[in-house]
Order: sequence, then C-alpha cells, then structure tokens
Amino acid sequence: MDNNTETSKDKGRYRALTFIKGTTLAKEKDADVSKDEIPTWPYLIRKEFLAAIMCTIILIVWSILLDAPLEELSDPTMTPNPAKAPWYFLGLQEMLVYFDPWIAGVAIPMLIIIGLMAIPYIDFNPKGNGYYTFRERKFAMLTFCFGFHFLWIALIIVGVFMRGPGWLWFWPWQEWDPHRIVAETNYDLTSFLGVNSKSFPGFVIGCAW
Repeated sequence: MDNNTETSKDKGRYRALTFIKGTTLAKEKDADVSKDEIPTWPYLIRKEFLAAIMCTIILIVWSILLDAPLEELSDPTMTPNPAKAPWYFLGLQEMLVYFDPWIAGVAIPMLIIIGLMAIPYIDFNPKGNGYYTFRERKFAMLTFCFGFHFLWIALIIVGVFMRGPGWLWFWPWQEWDPHRIVAETNYDLTSFLGVNSKSFPGFVIGCAW
C-alpha cells in the first residue's frame, strides 16, 4: 500500500489527498467465484456438439443399413392378426392384458405424466445436482432403470416378440399358428386381492399396483 499525502493551503484551509492502491471487495468476490466455475464455452458446448454429431452419424448409418419398407395399403375387409400398435405404444396395449381398459389406457398413463411432472417437487434434495454418476445419484438412477427398463421396455419387448395371433403367448423360437386355440382368461391384477377393478377401491389398488 502506497500512501502519498499532499497538502495545500487554500484560503487558510488544509486539504489532504490519499491514494490507496488495491482492489475493491466486489472484485475480490468475483475473483474467488471465478476459481470454482468452468466456462460454458468451450467445455460444455464442445461436448454437446460432438455428442450431436455422433448421434446424427449413428442415425444416418442405421437408416442406410436397415430397410423399413411400407406395408401394403389397408384393407377395410380384412383385419390383420395380430393387430399390433406401433412399438412405442405396445406397452399400453400389453397392459390391456392385465388391467381393465379404463385403468390401462387412461388412469396409468395419466399417473405416469403426473409423476414425471412431480419429480422436481419430490426430489428437491440439492445433493448430487450436476452429477450423472451412479455413486452420486443412486436412488434416481435405480428408480429410472426399474421404472423405464424393467417395466416399460419389458412390456414393449413382450408385445413385439412374444405376442402372436389372437394376442396369444408365443416364444420367439415358436412358429405362429393362427389356428391355435388356447383356453385363456385375462384376469385383472386386482382380482387376486378379491376386489373388482371397476369399483373405486379396485381403481386405487390397481393404480398403486
């Protein structure tokens, strides 16, 4: 710190000027914060740009190697057997085997959407924010893997590879027999508890199940 003091007499009064070299508190605070921060460019933008390029290359190669021909024009006089929804809706179609149509087609999808919207209000713990490793986000990653892979993806796999004519169960190595007759009855999961799924208690139990 350098102190240079000048005095001058002006109409019988003395005046002192002092010059102090240093930094203000605001600049010192900004300097301390900048040590813990990483600029968005080029670190984050570069990674996102490379990830976008890789995804684009994979989609282009996949679309070139795999053929996806259009099916023949629909015929209103003939219904395909099995009549399957697109693969991304087969999970909902498969749930019709286990639940009442109103629960499988309306209640459960509505609860899924509401649950996704409620995640920020349920998981409000700031610990682990910004981390995507299993060690930092064990509960979040286990919940996602169980709900998405073991439930939703499993239903899609069953609907794509294991449902044949009449929506009967066929293993992937079995040949589809359209004349196969199997005495099968679909039971609601709530029926195992002795509750009718069309009643309000059955609706609540079925959604919670």
